[in-house]
Amino acid sequence: MIRVGTGRSRGFTARRLGTVFLVLVGATVTLTACGVPLIPTLDPTDTPTALPSAAPVPTPTPSSVPLPEPTGGTGSPGSPGEPGTASACSTDRLSFALRERPGDSGAGSFFWDLSVTNSGAVACTANGYPRVQLVSADTGQPIGAASGLEPRAAPSAVLLQPGDSAFSLLHLTRAGAYGCPLIPVTELAVTPPNTDQTSMVATPNPIDGCADPAIQLVRTGAFAANPVTF
Repeated sequence: MIRVGTGRSRGFTARRLGTVFLVLVGATVTLTACGVPLIPTLDPTDTPTALPSAAPVPTPTPSSVPLPEPTGGTGSPGSPGEPGTASACSTDRLSFALRERPGDSGAGSFFWDLSVTNSGAVACTANGYPRVQLVSADTGQPIGAASGLEPRAAPSAVLLQPGDSAFSLLHLTRAGAYGCPLIPVTELAVTPPNTDQTSMVATPNPIDGCADPAIQLVRTGAFAANPVTF
């Protein structure tokens, strides 16, 4: 016996499935025809571009700057060496003496040698003209004008090692030639160049000075390594 009802149901179901299958196939064909892939794929040429890596930052290094050379050494002030590297002789490092030059004296003037000796422990330099002033034997005060310059010796730096001496020529004029009040003198006030320190130096013999502060009775020559010869 054939059941008509059951056969219709199965046939209808088969037809519906076939219809659905055709619809899906048609949709697939349509999408493929439009260039739309069902599953996204990468084209062989479309390789991902790698991001550029950051360039390494160089570590800063100290620049090559030449270091200053150390100063000092053998040419330091006050040490033995060239005249330009030793300090000026100060009064407390010198001993003073005056010596007559009787053969060079005349009627109105006479000459003495002023010597300075380095009594210190290191070298020093005598360079220039000493300043000299007569000193009253009565009051101990300077009298007359301070010394002028005697041109017989040109200035030059004299390096004095301990025990060495330098010499300045003193040209003195006799006070009696001026008609001024006379004052006895037994000392000179001597100030070395490049210092403000004064030392009292005994004269070789007593002389006379002038009470007039405008009268200049002594002139000094620049220090030299040896006494000036006429």
